[in-house]
Amino acid sequence: MKTQKKLIPPHVGNLLKTYYKTNRINKSGLARAMNRNRATVQDYEERKSLQCNVLWDICVAVEHNFFADLAAQLPQTYTTHVPEDTTQAQRIAQLEEENKILAGQLELLKEVMGK
Repeated sequence: MKTQKKLIPPHVGNLLKTYYKTNRINKSGLARAMNRNRATVQDYEERKSLQCNVLWDICVAVEHNFFADLAAQLPQTYTTHVPEDTTQAQRIAQLEEENKILAGQLELLKEVMGK
């Protein structure tokens, strides 16, 4: 483990507060969805950190991945066990193959037309 500069952890409550305001999240409705008291949900906004299970419950209730938001604030050089998304690479490969086929068909068409 290398020694790196001290990273300041984000204020999770501020992250939640900003998300609620931007997305017009009703805290009473959120409290009901989480089966918690409205005052408890309001208190989460003031906390610097939250237990993972509490943040998980909020993610599920509002259908937003706050863990990804937090992870995005870490340096790109940090490792992860998240599998790489290969859907774009697969789609590019598929389109390149299709492009080769179409280029071949175009050449054949040019030959048939006598050009």
